Amino acid sequence: MPKAKDSEELKVLMESIQDDKAFESLGIVVGEIAHDFNNILSLISGYVEMAMSEIPEGERARSDLEHVLAATDRATELVARIRTFSMNTKLKQSAISIDKAVNDAIAHLNTKLPSGITLSSEIEESKGRTILGNETETFKIINNLCLNSIQAMPEDGGEIKVTVDYIANEADNLSRYPGLAEKDYVRIMVEDNGKGMSIETIEQMYLPFFSTSAEDGDGKKRAGLGLTTVHNIVTSQGGMIYVDSTVNKGSRFEVFLPLVHSEVQDTDSSKQSPAASSADKHVLVIDDEASIIQMATQILEKHGYAVTTFMDGNEAIEHFRQQPYHYDVVITDLIMPSMPGSEIASTISGINPNVPIILSTGFSDKIGKSTCASWGVDRVINKPFTINELLSSIESLT
Repeated sequence: MPKAKDSEELKVLMESIQDDKAFESLGIVVGEIAHDFNNILSLISGYVEMAMSEIPEGERARSDLEHVLAATDRATELVARIRTFSMNTKLKQSAISIDKAVNDAIAHLNTKLPSGITLSSEIEESKGRTILGNETETFKIINNLCLNSIQAMPEDGGEIKVTVDYIANEADNLSRYPGLAEKDYVRIMVEDNGKGMSIETIEQMYLPFFSTSAEDGDGKKRAGLGLTTVHNIVTSQGGMIYVDSTVNKGSRFEVFLPLVHSEVQDTDSSKQSPAASSADKHVLVIDDEASIIQMATQILEKHGYAVTTFMDGNEAIEHFRQQPYHYDVVITDLIMPSMPGSEIASTISGINPNVPIILSTGFSDKIGKSTCASWGVDRVINKPFTINELLSSIESLT
């Protein structure tokens, strides 16, 4: 007969295994949804960009389409954030100034404020100071903290203030924050005069789907991943969060992110101009989505490329085998029903090792350079991609 303690330990172990399987299944589902959603976003952004190219600067219709494109960017960031949380992956990190992400977050929040709530900001310019992170995650820190403040407001509204400043590595500056390592930091502070939190709430606020709706008594659900996401981002970057809150008086969140001494990398691919010449260049495009095929064909043909398309990997390979030197570049999606894009790339590269291959995927952060090289892939473009990203990738390889 097993002892009671042994039985209890076995129960805990089984529950842990079941939880691991549940999270693994969730990761698979999220991956499939992200793939489909990124295809939709690719279509939206692609056709919007093409429409914008036909409309002169200053026209109201062009301005409206720019708003659609900005919303597409936000949706793309949301998909990336969901995948990062659910699948325990990290977005690409580089030395960045947080100025753009901060300004984008403030502008975005100003369009979302409910009646009676005001948002003010005091932002110190980075002046070359950088963190190791990315703009998507920095945007999320500010956006989620402010949304948390909005939810904490009483019915008659209130005030939120966002402050960004830089804290030098000095004893007087850091001594008030226990556990903070001796480094230089950027501090992001979000203050509100809302309902505040009790000690019990503060202890649980970073738990996924933790809800304070029972305390609010207004029938509105407060559950979500906002503060959980903020906590995960900050800790993954070696930072810390400090919270001061008093019931019925408000809350103050102070986020410290360590600075790094590195030059800012300009990762805005929209500023990169593809080479102009595409005459007599032939592109083979492989994707199982007819709408993606149609859009890619329209973009490439408009810029002077000849295009051949296939929706089945096996058919594409057979076609390529018959004329292996006919194409200047091959573009294939990673997620394909009959054969994965990695196998398509490997096979085509085996037939003609000199043909450049571009892999299109929503999972570029999970594919290393050595893995791409083993598949014969020369370049990876992340869905949803811009027209400039697509054209620049082709021109850089041909």
